[in-house]
Amino acid sequence: MSSNCTAPRYWDFFSPGMSIRPEMFCRRQRLKGMPANSFGTILPPLLGNGPLPKGRPFYGAISSQIRGRDLTFAELRHPCERLIPKHTHETSYYDLVIAGAYEECYRQGAVFRQPFSSAFNRCGTEHSGRVPPSGARFFTVEIGNSWIDDLRQVKPKLDTVHDDVGGELTFLGCHLYHEYRAGSHACALTVDALIWELFAVAARITDSEIDTTPTWWTRVEEFLHSEFRRNLRISEVAREAGVHPVHLARVFRRLCRRTPGEFLQRLRVRFAAERLLSPGTEISAIAAEAGFADQSHLTRVFKQHTGMTPDRFRLAFR
Repeated sequence: MSSNCTAPRYWDFFSPGMSIRPEMFCRRQRLKGMPANSFGTILPPLLGNGPLPKGRPFYGAISSQIRGRDLTFAELRHPCERLIPKHTHETSYYDLVIAGAYEECYRQGAVFRQPFSSAFNRCGTEHSGRVPPSGARFFTVEIGNSWIDDLRQVKPKLDTVHDDVGGELTFLGCHLYHEYRAGSHACALTVDALIWELFAVAARITDSEIDTTPTWWTRVEEFLHSEFRRNLRISEVAREAGVHPVHLARVFRRLCRRTPGEFLQRLRVRFAAERLLSPGTEISAIAAEAGFADQSHLTRVFKQHTGMTPDRFRLAFR
């Protein structure tokens, strides 16, 4: 789909000397917890117009990369103006524009990206792009084939989709970025659920049970209450419910207004609050008993939920 339109206001970010004007374009609607192997080495941007080398996911500079569980989280930077030649990617990926601007060109037309727009790009999609003089910065999530194969059980065909209006796809990406920045303190169950929710939005998966409480809901609640101290995966919770993880993630969001991981964190905070009322118990021991990575992890999450550190909570309620 394409139409004759005037240029978007953020076209001014781009240099007038760059080729391809935007008269024709389309907008398609369409850890302890986090993985290990974090490293701070910056991979410099690729120069020239050659194809992406095998194993290199993007043309931009890659920093703060975290890999694991067939997912790769990273920040991607294009520091200055450049054209990105036509290319494809070996894996499907999600990207969220954090700063700058970007024009992404497909066979169907061009999509103009500004901060807090996002996209899910299906593996093998051919595209090119250009970066304005101000540069661009992205948060990216490469999604391995094991996730895609599992998703195909409920959605055989995937496509590339964009969210340039600050919709649910972007909201989920911002939440994933928050977990990514938490590093080893991120919640694996939250990351899993967010990936599945992202898939559901990108693939336009609908669920008939979402507006009602399913018969398996009580089993899931009981399972989380009994196992909240473990680092659960969403696949375990989905098995308990007898449903696909993408369905569990969507139903949980609609019924609880949060992810299963956030629900689990609240159970941990409640447990810690009860234990803090016991005099003489070390906070570090309570953190370990509740399932937190360490005392600092407990302190950060506890303050988010109660507005107080564990020390201040203990003083207030003794």
